[in-house]
Amino acid sequence: MLRSLDPARVHRTVLANGLTVLIHEDHSAPVAAVVTYVKAGYFDEPDDVVGIAHVLEHMYFKGTPTRGVGEIARQTKASGGYLNAATIYDHTSYYAVLPIEGFDEGLAIQADAYANSLVDADELRRELEVIIEEAKRKADSAGAVTTETLFELLHDRHRIRRWRIGLEAPLRALRRDQLVQFYRNFYRPSNTVLVVAGDVAPDAALERIRTLYGTLPGGVAERTPGDQEIGAPGRRYRERAGDIAETQVALGWRTPGMRHPDTPLLDLAAAVLSSGRASRLYRAVRDRGLASSVAAYNYTPTDLGIFVLHVDGPAERAIDATRAVWSEWRALRETGIDEGELLRAKRLFESRWLRRLETMEGQANFLAEWEALGDWREGDVYAARVLAATPGEVTDAVRRHLEPDQVSLMVYRPQSAP
Repeated sequence: MLRSLDPARVHRTVLANGLTVLIHEDHSAPVAAVVTYVKAGYFDEPDDVVGIAHVLEHMYFKGTPTRGVGEIARQTKASGGYLNAATIYDHTSYYAVLPIEGFDEGLAIQADAYANSLVDADELRRELEVIIEEAKRKADSAGAVTTETLFELLHDRHRIRRWRIGLEAPLRALRRDQLVQFYRNFYRPSNTVLVVAGDVAPDAALERIRTLYGTLPGGVAERTPGDQEIGAPGRRYRERAGDIAETQVALGWRTPGMRHPDTPLLDLAAAVLSSGRASRLYRAVRDRGLASSVAAYNYTPTDLGIFVLHVDGPAERAIDATRAVWSEWRALRETGIDEGELLRAKRLFESRWLRRLETMEGQANFLAEWEALGDWREGDVYAARVLAATPGEVTDAVRRHLEPDQVSLMVYRPQSAP
């Protein structure tokens, strides 16, 4: 069995205020990673504040009553560490990686940011201009436009259909009180997983965490669930033209969420199609010069999934490239997968799975992601299911979920292309 981390070295505690704490003891290097994983992202935003989760990510390190603007980053760096953050549909995460001698100070900085971010109004106005420019750059990314338009095309009601970073006019109208309300509601201990991985003594690290986080007020985050989809989508098509150099084509299907038993099988199907130079799509599309890139993936942010086939390349080859992608997908669905290519996909999966765990940062993020889904040990269950899957099981999952009459097709082409 592929085991991610030794359970004897993972110490899990839930503080009285609801904060879930995981500490992974690893003395292979004098380093520690701290991940603060807040279960709030784009799915938690009402329609009038789309993008607020990402704005809060930007403001999180902008200052507290005891640390001015820029001090959090400067002090972390002075401790020999670095920090970063990311927002996506179902969560926002913050992490710092520190030499062990800077761990106590670095953890204190992270705790201060989590509990005491000021969200200064003047700083918010300045940062919104930065975020708006980021949103404009994203709108200039052909791949991002294609992918998110496909998500919109596939869904009529679910919040995944929205342009996730937000648009200029609503972002400019965002008020400090809206941001503070979102922050105070969702950044609660009961809605957060805190992970420390590295060269630490678990008892001492837990005691430090209790001191820094244990007195924070508890309570439960109030959520307003978005609408769910009703009925199957059927076949859908959308085309747009823009000032881009190559044509992007994306095919997508609705699939189940991360916890569904078919998800590991669909992930394997995507790997058979596009992982590595020996994959079906690489040989059928890239090796024949039909496109610049081709990919397949099954994206599963918590309660839903989307299986995507994405190709981009010269406009004059777009039809041939799309036909080749469709042909390889149909062959996989109709004639199945052979043992050899499934074994290759499993070996690639195993290699990437283990490589991620070579760093303290990778370990901490792994623990946070799976614990947020319910239990970090479910990661090993998922990996075991991947490695035990048979060709017939993968093929059956493809047939169940990737039906020809339920596909959506998004084309984004240069203005000059027919």
